[in-house]
Amino acid sequence: MPQRAKSASILMLTNDVSHRTKREIALRAAAEKGTLTGEGMRERADVKNNLDAHKEFMRLRRLFRKIEKDDAIYAQPINDYCLLHAECLAIAGKIDRIEEDLDYLEARRGDMDPVEYLQLRGALYDKELKLSAELDKKRDKKRAIEDKNLMNIQSALRSIPKKPDEKKNPLKEALSG
Repeated sequence: MPQRAKSASILMLTNDVSHRTKREIALRAAAEKGTLTGEGMRERADVKNNLDAHKEFMRLRRLFRKIEKDDAIYAQPINDYCLLHAECLAIAGKIDRIEEDLDYLEARRGDMDPVEYLQLRGALYDKELKLSAELDKKRDKKRAIEDKNLMNIQSALRSIPKKPDEKKNPLKEALSG
C-alpha cells in the first residue's frame, strides 16, 4: 500500500525533499493553502444551544488552533462530532439511571411479587441493552470523524514520516566507492 502524501510543511521539517524541486514544494504548499478557507471554525446554533456540545466545541477549537487547523473547512464535521458527543453523554446518563433503578428494584425484591419483579427487571435490562447498542453506534460515528480529522493518535501519527532521512555525506560516499 502506498504511503500517504506528506504535506509541504512536513517535507521541509523532516528535510525529505530529496527528489522534489523547490518549485514542486512551493506548488504543494500553495495547493495546501488553497484547500483552506482562511476563516476560523464557526459553531452552529444547535451546538451552541447544547451545553455539552458547546463545551466540546470550545475545547476542540482551542486544540485545532494550537495545531493551526482552525479552519471553516473543518467546521461541519467538528460540529457533528460535538453533537454526537453530547448525545453519547445523554445516553450514558440514561444507562446510569437504569442501573440505579435496577439497584432499587433489587433492594425491594422481597416486597414484590416474583413475577412482577422479573417483568420489571427484564424491561429495564431490555432498555439498557437498546441504549447500549445506540451508544455504540454513536461512538462508532465519533471514531470515524476522529479518524478523518486528526483527532486521535493513529490519524495524527499517519501524518508523520515513518523514519527521518539520514543525511548523507557525499565525500564519504565518493571515497567508499
